[in-house]
Amino acid sequence: MSTKFMIAAALAVTMSGCTAFAPVTGNHYTSRDGKLDIQGELIDSSDVRIFVNGDKVIDDQVSLLHGDGKFDGTWQGKRVSADCTTPAGRKLGGTTCTVAVAGEHVTLTL
Repeated sequence: MSTKFMIAAALAVTMSGCTAFAPVTGNHYTSRDGKLDIQGELIDSSDVRIFVNGDKVIDDQVSLLHGDGKFDGTWQGKRVSADCTTPAGRKLGGTTCTVAVAGEHVTLTL
């Protein structure tokens, strides 16, 4: 294998370890240091609620036609965003939201 390929592969592996995506359990995520707790809820198949450390920061509705939506909020002066999608057929527990706050990016299943 070429040296350039090996360097590129090593760089890709190193950079992938630096991403902020973290393991999530369903609709709940806690950072490794325990300082950030992100939780999501879907109420009545359309109302998305996102909580950061127990504070409700987003309370909005996904599109009734498409099941998607992009939402913004703030938590302790930090921007919080959620990009939500629902697959066709509105499967229960099928709405996913990618939530970004304080350098963390997580995907929750609601």
